[in-house]
Amino acid sequence: MTAQGSTGRLLAKLVSSVPATISPEDVRERIAAYYASYAAGDVAGREALFSDDCHVEDPAGYVVARGAEALHRFFTAGIPTDWSVTFRLDRVAVVGNEAVATTLSVIDAGARGGVENIVTTHFVFDDAGLIRSLRTFFDAESMNDPSTSSDPSTSSDPSTSSDPSTS
Repeated sequence: MTAQGSTGRLLAKLVSSVPATISPEDVRERIAAYYASYAAGDVAGREALFSDDCHVEDPAGYVVARGAEALHRFFTAGIPTDWSVTFRLDRVAVVGNEAVATTLSVIDAGARGGVENIVTTHFVFDDAGLIRSLRTFFDAESMNDPSTSSDPSTSSDPSTSSDPSTS
């Protein structure tokens, strides 16, 4: 969707003028496949989306993989087998061969509990459409314990109740 005003058209033209060797549709498809591979438990499919010389930081600044062999170790040993990891893909912005995706990651770590986490991921694709670089961004402020309710109407504190009769 492009804003109809002249500023929106100008910005859309600027973004579309950035050189790219793969289409925005292909970038979006690859990003969706990357996130879907977690729920499907498809490590091989996930790895196939990356170039052999990939660089992965998760979180940004913490290098977890350089190259296909290290990437395989990260995907197979970095996430315990009894954990469930899924993502809800909320938004993808594509400029050239790069994209930023915003997701909600939901991790169920079994007896250790779970966490919901807003994650922003920066992807860089090579000319063949493979992920050359991936960097994730999240912090403590973006995390939520899914076992606690954030709905104020279920709070036992009357000052947070949405019921007007308690005011």
